Amino acid sequence: MNISKREKILLAVMGTAILIAAAYLLWPSSKPPPSALTPQQLADSKKAGETQLQALEKVQLSEREIQAVKSAQQPWPRDPLAVRPPDPEAQVDRDKFQYTGFVRVGQSTLAVINGREYQTGEQLESGGFEVVEITPEAVVLQGIVRKNKVRIPYQDPSFFTGR
Repeated sequence: MNISKREKILLAVMGTAILIAAAYLLWPSSKPPPSALTPQQLADSKKAGETQLQALEKVQLSEREIQAVKSAQQPWPRDPLAVRPPDPEAQVDRDKFQYTGFVRVGQSTLAVINGREYQTGEQLESGGFEVVEITPEAVVLQGIVRKNKVRIPYQDPSFFTGR
């Protein structure tokens, strides 16, 4: 394999760049890590904010603008970027429910869920959920404790038997 002079130069430049980048990333930093604000710095910052607010009030801001500035100075009730833990009832395993039958007799409707018949308002045998709506396309279940709703679509029974 013959490598031209141009290719050798490009490989040398690329290798040098990789070595410099590795040394830069792996070499310990001489800068100290950023520290938290001292109480004096925090007090100075608050004082500067109050001074700016007083200066803004002299500029004839509207009530809405003044309220926006004041609310910006208040601490946030929670971190908006914090990851919330998953809600265990919100992520119901839909596979544990099989809606395989719909029966309408007069004004009454029945849904066959997991092989048992239920009317609107009845609690499922497995517990934890109540039937709140029955349609030919789907049944809606509501959690008894958390009141979360789960829509279970109709599944053709032949899907389960393979017939």
